[in-house]
Amino acid sequence: MKKLLVGCLCLFALASCNVKNSDEYKALQAQRDSLMQISAQSNSELEETNSLINEIEENFRQIREAEKYLTIESKSKGEMSNDTKTRIKDNFEMVNEILKKNKADIDKLNQKLKGNSGQMAAFKKTIENLNAELTERANTISGLQSALATRDAQIAALQTDVQSLTENVDNLNTQTAEQASKIKQQDKELNTAYYMFGTSKELKEAKVVTGGFLVSSKLLSEGIEKSKFIKVDIRDVQSIPLYDKKAKVLSDHPKDSYSLEKDVNSKVVIKITDYKRFWSLTKFLVVEVG
Repeated sequence: MKKLLVGCLCLFALASCNVKNSDEYKALQAQRDSLMQISAQSNSELEETNSLINEIEENFRQIREAEKYLTIESKSKGEMSNDTKTRIKDNFEMVNEILKKNKADIDKLNQKLKGNSGQMAAFKKTIENLNAELTERANTISGLQSALATRDAQIAALQTDVQSLTENVDNLNTQTAEQASKIKQQDKELNTAYYMFGTSKELKEAKVVTGGFLVSSKLLSEGIEKSKFIKVDIRDVQSIPLYDKKAKVLSDHPKDSYSLEKDVNSKVVIKITDYKRFWSLTKFLVVEVG
């Protein structure tokens, strides 16, 4: 009995060894390792982003504290003492450096958001708020310097640095707006499709299909003029009426993504049940009617 048990254990060990040495096992192991590595990188990136955001917010808190003191001094009258001048000058220089650092860090976040639309998308609103905060703090500091500049020449000399930073923030906002506009345009283009329906003769005259008597119609894949088609946003189109009792879809679309149905007048209507799959193979829908 013991010999039988030992023999079974040996067979099990050999089988286990053979499985581990198989190509399928190695492929699965490599895939698992790859997924674990991707997950670790994603978690690391999220931790880095959270840490950067927390640092930026803490810097803004320090700036707001400095603003309180500078606001009080901007409303004071009379000549400043040397200690007050030094303290105000130090506060402006500190704020100036923090603003520059925050701008650089927010630039990093903007680049991360631009290059990663997945997990970083969750930080989109936070990054937008940080951009707005940077603009507000820079403008506030610039205003306080203008108010205090009349009381001391040294403070007036600091104006150039903060003004330059304010202009940089304005440029960043312009770039962000342009980037948002570009992304919006790209999104519109990605979700634009075209469709056309007509009799066999009409489609041939439009140079959309070729073929003739006893020859099946063939859809042309090159040289199609978009101006001859009806342009639509695929996210908004769920059905396309064809105004005819007979219809045949000539373009290539997954069969399970749409159906041909009849309306109350027995005219064919294309019902799109899964628009992403329907337009996945081509953004041109061509239907022969009649």
